[in-house]
Amino acid sequence: MDPVSLRRRSVPALVLLVAVACSSGTTPTSPPTTSPTTTVAPAPAPTPAGPPGCPLGYGSGRHTCQGDVPALLPNLDAAIDRLVAEQPNLFDLTSPAGAGGYLIYDVNAFYDGVIANLQAQGLCAQTDSFRERISLKDSNDYDETYDIVSAQARIRRGPVTYINTCTPAHFPLSPDDAVASVAVSFFRINCPMGGTPPPTGLNQLPMECVGTITATPRDASGNKLPPDLHGSEVTWFFRAGEATVVNASPDEDVVFNLRLYPREVGEFSICATVKGRTGCLNGRVVPAV
Repeated sequence: MDPVSLRRRSVPALVLLVAVACSSGTTPTSPPTTSPTTTVAPAPAPTPAGPPGCPLGYGSGRHTCQGDVPALLPNLDAAIDRLVAEQPNLFDLTSPAGAGGYLIYDVNAFYDGVIANLQAQGLCAQTDSFRERISLKDSNDYDETYDIVSAQARIRRGPVTYINTCTPAHFPLSPDDAVASVAVSFFRINCPMGGTPPPTGLNQLPMECVGTITATPRDASGNKLPPDLHGSEVTWFFRAGEATVVNASPDEDVVFNLRLYPREVGEFSICATVKGRTGCLNGRVVPAV
């Protein structure tokens, strides 16, 4: 066999050997795939729960009030100015008592308009139950109270309208937080045959008289609360003297009143509970006057 033939027959073997060598290694794997990164937007901060018209949320039933430098007076003045400009029919614009001290034809509509304009500025505002004062806040850290209507139903203006600052904000209150204390006292004493009853503050009930006592829920500042903040439920109970010194019966007209009928001379103690707060009256039945 010639050398050339030998070389030709060796080529297939060499090719086969190379192919075996290439196929004997580990099968290569595909490069790992990376999932695309998903960006999650942070959840918005929760809005404080509060009544309609006050997205800033409820105030605190535990607050202190004192004089300070008013910070929200410019907001209040701007709300009044806007109301005068937009609803001039609410005022007598012909004879102001001082700068902008116009006569107000409808005080309730005036307060409603001022409150709406303050809300448009992002503030919360409310009047007291007698609509004699207005309180406003731009946060729950504090609030300010003003007197912006004179006794003659005119607009009051300027720093003289400022009354005090409460910290933290004391409004609006939920019924569960509004009642800080309950005062129980004599409301009236009726005596027959022209008898003169003793002053109610003495907590004395003469034998021939009938007494009416009342429970008054109050806030942390001692202010009387309107019914919508304390509800209509009151629980009365005796600590001493029940059915021996006095008898008691509910007042048909006012749920927060109770009538007392004396039985014998002696001391008694009666209490009322409203929203978990209790107040008591320690009294005495005395001989007939």
